[in-house]
Amino acid sequence: MNKFFIIIFCASSISWSQEDLKNLEGVDIIGNRLEFKKVGLYDEEVPGKFTIRGFSQMDIYTDELSDDFWSAKNTTCLNAHQGKDELDSYLQLKWNKDQDGCDWVGMGFGWDSWAAKDIAYIQDTIAIELQVRSTGKSFTNLPWAFGIEDYAGRQAWLGYSKSFLTGQEITQQWTKVELPFSLFPCEENQLDLTSVKQLIIQFFGEGAIEVNSIKIVPFSSKLKLDMAASLISKSPTIDGDLSDWNTSFTPLSEIHSFAVRYNPDTLFFAFSVVDDTPLQNSQKERNCWNGDAIELAFSTNPNVDEKRKFYLLSDQHIGIFCGSNNPAWNYSSNIEMPTIQKEIKMNERGYTVEIMIPYSNLYNQKLVPGTELGFEAAIDLGTFEKREQQVRWNSSYQEGFNLSPAKWGKLLLE
Repeated sequence: MNKFFIIIFCASSISWSQEDLKNLEGVDIIGNRLEFKKVGLYDEEVPGKFTIRGFSQMDIYTDELSDDFWSAKNTTCLNAHQGKDELDSYLQLKWNKDQDGCDWVGMGFGWDSWAAKDIAYIQDTIAIELQVRSTGKSFTNLPWAFGIEDYAGRQAWLGYSKSFLTGQEITQQWTKVELPFSLFPCEENQLDLTSVKQLIIQFFGEGAIEVNSIKIVPFSSKLKLDMAASLISKSPTIDGDLSDWNTSFTPLSEIHSFAVRYNPDTLFFAFSVVDDTPLQNSQKERNCWNGDAIELAFSTNPNVDEKRKFYLLSDQHIGIFCGSNNPAWNYSSNIEMPTIQKEIKMNERGYTVEIMIPYSNLYNQKLVPGTELGFEAAIDLGTFEKREQQVRWNSSYQEGFNLSPAKWGKLLLE
């Protein structure tokens, strides 16, 4: 879509000089003629500055630290200063939150001299892009959380995910990290996107990195993961042995993986879990999640709005105990599900799990090839006392899939 500047001259009530006309953007003067220039959506509308649909406050951090930057005062918790080499000027960051007195470690950018930024009309088409590089070994995990704050003090936070990396890992070469703006839970937190104040970055753990730039960029990539479930004619033996699963497994994270198969009446799941303290779960019923467990969420209605932020009656959330013989728990109906079968087999790295859900008996429906269903899978890792970590497939960047199907991915029935 192109944008034009149009000037209508009426009578002689306004007098325009040649000098006045020279100052009009999008107009060339050729002799006594006016010629209008065509300006594209992402063209250079302001000299030296690109815009996105007119939004020009693109640069959050570029070459130097200005008065709109702040950071934790204790430099032993976070040391942030400007660095420079032969080619680049950059922000050097070194942090250690695991020290006494480092309860909160972070920094912020009020960019564009703390002016209010109106991002409401472009939020679905932009990302926050960071160019970063390692100061030593390559890595993929960046223990940061990113917050957007408005001028009323409301904040929306997004955790880092490896999926935000445009490459395989962060190396000693500049690498891009892209945070899709639409993933920030702005609506849930009633954030005023017409009056954005600042970007906040919170640090966890310990590390060091260099940042070349932080800016707003156009973004149109797919945000939901999808995976295929193959149709089978013969049901597998539910014994925890995955050797008869003649299908490729999908990474759930860097170390865990899973697969899904189905027939018209049944869903079959297989998980390979890496766990140093396997099969520890002493909980009961709806506390299934608070120890080693598998959680599955899916829709039984392919026609619902995938952006909904609340569960419908057709949405299911099921917890599978790992480490006890308790029946599976249906969080949507708040009942036990003894008809769900599971078997677990230990191995050197952890364990494997096979699960069979009698879909048609539970929901009085058939699974139809060509259908696309909302879907999420998670692995809960814990001890007999509590859950220590939850690893999620699609919503790895943010908790809450148990409340909002908008955070689910897609299951394609082949």
